[in-house]
Amino acid sequence: MKMHHYLRQWGFDVKKSTAFLRSTISQMIRYTFATMRNKSSNRVAKSCGGRCEVQQDQVIWLGNHAFHTVFSRKPKIYGPLIKWLQVELSRPKGRRLRKSFRGIVKEGLSTLTLLAF
Repeated sequence: MKMHHYLRQWGFDVKKSTAFLRSTISQMIRYTFATMRNKSSNRVAKSCGGRCEVQQDQVIWLGNHAFHTVFSRKPKIYGPLIKWLQVELSRPKGRRLRKSFRGIVKEGLSTLTLLAF
């Protein structure tokens, strides 16, 4: 939702910049995964038994799903991005991950319905 507000404040034309936004979304998700891995492998985390057992594919799917969910609330603005995210989520790995994360997604969506933007 922060991204939506930033784009609105900047007067960003989403339809003209779809490729840039797709790249930005992908980079944000990959950065999140890298940060998780780094935090779990530092000295303090290791001494406390910390570890990261989340796979990159899982983080990518969850990130794409989150962006799809938020952007779907504004389909007129984010139509091209929504279509791209639908394709990404419908890939064979995505269908398998959807089953694995059904409970997590359901819980997250129940919280999202309380938010308006």
